[in-house]
Amino acid sequence: MAQARHKQTRKSGLRASKPKAPHRDFGTRLAGFRSAASLTQRELADRLGVTRRQIAYYESGSGRPPGALLGLLADLFRVSTDVLLGREVSKAPASRLSSAALARLQQIERMGSDVCRRLESALEQFIVAEGWRRGATRSRPSAKRSRSAKKR
Repeated sequence: MAQARHKQTRKSGLRASKPKAPHRDFGTRLAGFRSAASLTQRELADRLGVTRRQIAYYESGSGRPPGALLGLLADLFRVSTDVLLGREVSKAPASRLSSAALARLQQIERMGSDVCRRLESALEQFIVAEGWRRGATRSRPSAKRSRSAKKR
């Protein structure tokens, strides 16, 4: 009876066919993210605490990293594990910043958290000053009215 079911499954085509090289697409995505981050296989391996050979193995499409390593990769490239696995398309936010400005920000990011905090502080001051400059006629009078109302 079990043989009859097996034959029926084959004839009706209900057996799921294996996808061709399921890890190949992952390897291509991994290599793309790595090169976009300007990392060599060796540099990526060092950051993850694995060997360069393992990175090459994953990029060749021969296999996928274990879940813990997949999480580290997602954190490193600032994408979800779903994006790494190809479950959803990575949608990069549209930016009006030039590629030169983005490259400078990445350069500053590599300088460390202290430098990033100082830059954030300078940017905050710039944003406040720009807000005053652009909306000076609207914001300032309302502030003066509220002060004079408090005096009464």
